[in-house]
Amino acid sequence: MRNLKNTGQTLLQFSNNALPLTASAWDASTDSLICAFGPSESAAVIELKRLREYTETPEQRLEIIASWNAPCPIPTLPCDAILDLHHFSDSSTLCLILAGGDIVIVREEPLLGEDPIEIVGSVDAGISAAAWSPDEELLALTTHANTLLYMTREFENIASASFTSDDVKVSSHVSVGWGKSETQFKGKRAKALRDPTIPEYVDEGILSPFDNHSASVSWRGDGAYVAINTVEREKRRMIRVYSREGLLESVSEPLDGLEGALSWRPAGNILAGIQRLKDRIDIVFFERNGLRHGQFSLRMTSEELDSLTMPLKLDWNIDSSALSVCYPDKVQLWTMGNYHYYLKQEVGFPRMQHGTIVTNTYWHPEKPLRLALATLGRIFIYPQLFHSSKPRLTVRTLTRD
Repeated sequence: MRNLKNTGQTLLQFSNNALPLTASAWDASTDSLICAFGPSESAAVIELKRLREYTETPEQRLEIIASWNAPCPIPTLPCDAILDLHHFSDSSTLCLILAGGDIVIVREEPLLGEDPIEIVGSVDAGISAAAWSPDEELLALTTHANTLLYMTREFENIASASFTSDDVKVSSHVSVGWGKSETQFKGKRAKALRDPTIPEYVDEGILSPFDNHSASVSWRGDGAYVAINTVEREKRRMIRVYSREGLLESVSEPLDGLEGALSWRPAGNILAGIQRLKDRIDIVFFERNGLRHGQFSLRMTSEELDSLTMPLKLDWNIDSSALSVCYPDKVQLWTMGNYHYYLKQEVGFPRMQHGTIVTNTYWHPEKPLRLALATLGRIFIYPQLFHSSKPRLTVRTLTRD
């Protein structure tokens, strides 16, 4: 595969910073980007706007869709947060999953008797993560009560499962005990006599010191399985794999320093996660049965490693050809060839006065190498990443009034 280069880059800046940009989603039918602003601690308001990259006048580029007050129903949260924003092209509707527990539908073209904005469901315990299946027929969400819920497109609850410590028994991962000093042979020539197929140390799943205890949900490309990454009893990270019917299929083997990022490669062969070690950060892979399946190390200096205290994010593109790794101030794009991973592109962001925080990468659902990168006040849009010409940069400043 050739290096990933840009045919062009568009930088869109929002001059009005009353509400931060918190989520985005592609509308594949119009090839436009849906942007969600808010809520924040200072303003419990959510605004949805459609961003069209190419229009005749600047006023047409940012079109308002809806706006409403969104107070958080959970007192312990300083403000509500958008966990998932999804656009249904076949019905011109948007679905927002909020951390406070509300599930909100926004209809761009409501029928007679339908409300443009409707709360179609609510989870009293609050929601920690959510994701729609690739066929848009099932919604998988995890709650703060350690449960997994399946909902249909009509938001009917069809299956549920509880996270328990006994889930680890579903996968028979064998611990040979070499991590314990009392099981190790310490006699003369012990190193030479040791079985090379047995590891010297077995991970126990110790949490990373920078773990934010977040949860993540990721579907396999065919929608047959979903993976859930949560913290188990404040002791270790565990990735659970469930079938489409809500049955627990497997759990991951213990891995020290495993963090909350999780992305299932749409091709279905591996799940990608992040392991933070003392001297490096690795992208680690798991099979569907929970066993490790290789890794590669990110390129960073010891100074960069010491200063990186925020969790990273991962996201595969739709055809499994590129994996994006989100840092606080840059995004790296990695590809695989001959079972080796190559860094093909690195996009750095100039820091703003308050610092730059990458909200996420948003791969286009139909065009594999079309990408949007969002920060609190800016969006970078890359129309196509494969090209040999010199990239051009277009900067536009938009107001939200």
